[in-house]
Amino acid sequence: MKRIRLYLALFLGLAVLGQSCEDGFMPTDKDELIVEGWIDAGDFPVVIISRSLPVRSKDNKIKVSDISDYVETFAKVTVSDGENEVVLTGKVDRDYFPPYIYTTSQIRGEAGKSYTLSIKARDKVLTAHTTIPLYGPVVDSLVSHPLENNDTLCSVLLYIENVPDRKEYFKSFFLDGPAIGQFRSTYMGLADDAIVDSTIRIALLKTVRDDFKDNKQRYFDKDSLLSIKVSTMDSVSFSFWKAFSNSTITSYSSYMMSTSTGNLPTNVSGGIGYWCGYNSYISTFIVK
Repeated sequence: MKRIRLYLALFLGLAVLGQSCEDGFMPTDKDELIVEGWIDAGDFPVVIISRSLPVRSKDNKIKVSDISDYVETFAKVTVSDGENEVVLTGKVDRDYFPPYIYTTSQIRGEAGKSYTLSIKARDKVLTAHTTIPLYGPVVDSLVSHPLENNDTLCSVLLYIENVPDRKEYFKSFFLDGPAIGQFRSTYMGLADDAIVDSTIRIALLKTVRDDFKDNKQRYFDKDSLLSIKVSTMDSVSFSFWKAFSNSTITSYSSYMMSTSTGNLPTNVSGGIGYWCGYNSYISTFIVK
């Protein structure tokens, strides 16, 4: 519950970003449906649907009790692989944010297959299409090092083999502690095979506010439990995550429930957000 409250507080802070100190001018609200959806090879689809938080003046902030109004819990969500179409079930799940997901155990991702997402909500129809790559990342190693002059924090580096004759795009995610559920986007944790080296290195960093003077908050606690997910994806999904990593929202959060996401590219017709197919490598270990 503490974790959920922390996330809510974070987004309440986002809701007032961008206001002018002089005249209190705020941009016009735009009510958008936000989709966060993915399907991993060997796993079930997960879809989160919310509405963009409106920007409010300092004296008219969104209340915590109002957050539930921006979570879409009455949508019809279907996923099709071209042969079978399955309706996803909505349920509360506090391992995700927002803590309401649509999922099913009746369809599982397969490498090389394409998947179409369809959403009907609030008199709108949203569609998206993605493909799971044939190959997952070939991970060479995960290495942690203590920070210089620091006995409690470590940096974590991921090394991936650059396989010849494969056009590959990589994105990393992380999950702190023993929790399960939604992996959070790492800060700038992307790479593609444009790198000519035989091994691609990705520094794994947490997503935190850039304006903290102590940037060490991006690193991981020594002896903590850490789960790392690195995924291959198609070029459309990579373009989204690249734009996301370059946007100001990444400075504050790895989640999308913010009006600033409207400027990001999307493969969701009729809304904003993403629907991504992943072929992933996941590792859980103690940071040493």
